[in-house]
Amino acid sequence: MTNKKIGIVVGSFRKGSFNKTLADYIFETLENKGIEAEFVEYRNVPILEQDTEYPTPKEMSDIRNQVSKLDGLWIVSPEYNGSYPALLKNLLDWLSRPAKQFDFETPTVINSLPTTVSGAAGSTKAKFVRAQILGLLAYIRTNVMPGDGVGLQIPQEAWQTGEFILSDEQKEEINNQVNEFINFINK
Repeated sequence: MTNKKIGIVVGSFRKGSFNKTLADYIFETLENKGIEAEFVEYRNVPILEQDTEYPTPKEMSDIRNQVSKLDGLWIVSPEYNGSYPALLKNLLDWLSRPAKQFDFETPTVINSLPTTVSGAAGSTKAKFVRAQILGLLAYIRTNVMPGDGVGLQIPQEAWQTGEFILSDEQKEEINNQVNEFINFINK
């Protein structure tokens, strides 16, 4: 099980992001199981538009290079009006495009890459964003792990204190997802 590497994409750049807290826990859990984990930083990726897609901007070339070396991709996202954040969608759009102009024969870096999703939100437990992301990941031809991912409810006190402390039950849910994703990648 050694030499596996999972990239983690966080859908929120907010300082003190609850989903970054969740992603940090996932990162730590993966590392404790001997899986190398790394964050995919995409804050500076320009908006995808055909007029500026080629030559590929350096920020996106660097991310494609990083993603090409991954054995799996884990997306952790908040729920924005029942959907995903625009910058997260932009990243996935870039990853779904060919690296070379008009090269539709070579698979993209995200094609067939094992993927899973988690999210933390209010009472919805991020179910809407998870469904949206899973649908998008299937559409762009990643290898989506079966199921709905894991959604956690952010406790009321976290909204007041600004600190999301995962409960033992929530940690267990994530631990189970980590084990399932490792098994999925190793198939």
